[in-house]
Amino acid sequence: MKGRSPDPNADAVRGGRLETKRVARWLLGIRILAIGAVIVTALVLQSLSEELLPLQPLFIVAGWGFALSLLWIALWLAGLNPYLHGLFQLIGDVVLVTTVVYFTGGAWSPFAFLLLAPVLLAALMYGLKGSLALAAAAFLAYLTMVQLVVFEVLPPPASISAFASPRPPSLTFQLALTAAGFTAVALLASYLAHSLQRAEQSLEAERAAAARAMALTVDVLRSVESGVLACDLAGRVLLANPAACAITGLHPPLEGKPIGEVLPLAGVAWDEVLARVALGFGQKMEGTVTSSLRPLGCTVTPLASHTGEVLGAVAHFRDLTEAQEVARKEKLRERMVAAGEMAAGIAHEIRNPLASISGAAQVLATRSGLSDEERRLLRIVVNESRRLSNIIESFLNYARPPEPRWGPCQIASVLEETLDLFAHSSEVGPHHRILRHIIPHPKAVLADEQQLRQAFFNLARNAIQAMPEGGALTVEAFPQEANYMIRFRDEGEGMDPQRLDEIFQPFKAFRRGGTGLGLAVVYSIVSEHGGEVKVDSQPGEGSTFTLTLPMREA
Repeated sequence: MKGRSPDPNADAVRGGRLETKRVARWLLGIRILAIGAVIVTALVLQSLSEELLPLQPLFIVAGWGFALSLLWIALWLAGLNPYLHGLFQLIGDVVLVTTVVYFTGGAWSPFAFLLLAPVLLAALMYGLKGSLALAAAAFLAYLTMVQLVVFEVLPPPASISAFASPRPPSLTFQLALTAAGFTAVALLASYLAHSLQRAEQSLEAERAAAARAMALTVDVLRSVESGVLACDLAGRVLLANPAACAITGLHPPLEGKPIGEVLPLAGVAWDEVLARVALGFGQKMEGTVTSSLRPLGCTVTPLASHTGEVLGAVAHFRDLTEAQEVARKEKLRERMVAAGEMAAGIAHEIRNPLASISGAAQVLATRSGLSDEERRLLRIVVNESRRLSNIIESFLNYARPPEPRWGPCQIASVLEETLDLFAHSSEVGPHHRILRHIIPHPKAVLADEQQLRQAFFNLARNAIQAMPEGGALTVEAFPQEANYMIRFRDEGEGMDPQRLDEIFQPFKAFRRGGTGLGLAVVYSIVSEHGGEVKVDSQPGEGSTFTLTLPMREA
């Protein structure tokens, strides 16, 4: 992968630099705290002692330590490389500790072990080579200090006046033992530092893997369109994805709330559901959210640990509104197909006898000697026969619609022309008004112009018939993304929910004299064009028919 170093040790090197920088930063604070603790301890001891203690050398060393710490802080702020900064600090610490050892007894000082502290830190910061190198430097500083005292270059510390002067054999043994101790500590510290670094790297890798897994889990839950809720056996929600908030209509966070409050399904007792889940049984159910009346399908499964212990429940649910709408449309389509087949059969059987009746009535009407009443009755027979023939023709057009004649079409122009024609029809009275807000689409689309005219005419007629006492029919049309939206809004009597469910079913005539085919034909034409029809209506508030037609370029 581009941008990634091919060197497998690159990450380890970067990790080592980060460790060096961190330890070097710690040293700045720890050293000041240690020096301050020593001074405070010395002052407390002096306050408790009746004699004057030789503390002047200690205060001098402490002053040097504070001065060096200020220097290290200045270099840190100046941006000195952490490797060099740490190295300077450790060398300075070796010098300071050696000075402390000198003032507290030289070769016989009980504080010689303090020289091991820089060696341990070097192992942590620089590994085995750095630890051995600093151990050698610490021993050389210790050896130099001892030799300068032995050869009287430096005055012997006041604290060894009670001891006999060290003899060469014992001094040699002391130095050899010190060198061996420094070397052993350097080796052991390097091993421990290496083990610690490997453990930290392994822990960091596990943390990164856990973080990636957690991030992936969060992304998956965020991307799922269905709602997901996890709860304990007491019913308290432990986790909820964004879809759960969107479906339930509640604002996050949902964690900590009772699941019965978050997902209140009518007829569902969550205590009983969780009791079954505790026994290891899942459950599928459908219900309506009591607050929003939204239909939901829900599956509840046990939330189990890797050992199989049931810890809670996971509820996976989705909104069934769209699925129920699809099922309703499919059921409507099946009904329309069945009704159409029946209409075709009935129309075929009736059309020929009806033509015979109409013809016979016309022949009878030409005979002489008929009274005016007889001629009037014959005219009624002929007119009603023609009306029945038109109804049968409508049945046949619905049952066996002609194949669409696809071609370039400007839907806005077709709608304008259809409304112009309808406005001059006998069905539109002086108390009716037709208002238009039509925005054309930019390019011609592929459609059957004649079928669209018929659909628009039927919708306009349906709207006017819904306003027998008069009112305004408002027609709006405009492009919206890849579709062309058309709305017919009337100020009529409106419809109740039961009537809305049957509005597009054939032969469901809700007005006297209607065939119940006008809106069924509209539905069929719009579906043939790949669109859909929606109706919004309330009793007494009028109705709005919305057509959504895809704009497929011609």
